[in-house]
Amino acid sequence: MSTRKNIKKYKNNFAAAWGRIKKETNISNFNELAEVIGKTQPSISARKKAGDFPIEWAYLVAKEYSLSTEWILTGEGSKFPSIREEKDGYPVSIVEEKQKNEVSEPTEKYEEILPSEEERDRFLDLLRAWLLELEHVDPKRIYWFECAFEDSFPEFKEWKKTLGE
Repeated sequence: MSTRKNIKKYKNNFAAAWGRIKKETNISNFNELAEVIGKTQPSISARKKAGDFPIEWAYLVAKEYSLSTEWILTGEGSKFPSIREEKDGYPVSIVEEKQKNEVSEPTEKYEEILPSEEERDRFLDLLRAWLLELEHVDPKRIYWFECAFEDSFPEFKEWKKTLGE
């Protein structure tokens, strides 16, 4: 199976993942979810609006409630992971999968290197300002940028299709 298909397998519908979480846990609102995943309610609302439920969030909920990350994201497979024993604090199945696929550790361990919400917002504001300047000089450059962006991030192109563009 190609990497692109593996990625698409985890591209999901926020509403569906959220519905599974509410049904199988005692999490009933975004504030409670924020406590479990260490994010703010507004950041969760933004992800809901984008329609994407991050894998890292599913992992944290799954770990807290002994659920399968894949089941939370896709509704497929077993609801509950089969855990034989733990190794280094992770279920053996996760450790073995990491060794097979060389998957990095969960994002929560790298929070200090991730941009803050303010840094992210500043970057998005800069990008928007730059694109507006580009458009002012040459309106065709926006089309060039869009094509180059879609080539670099095919999942963006697929996401746009869901918006009916």
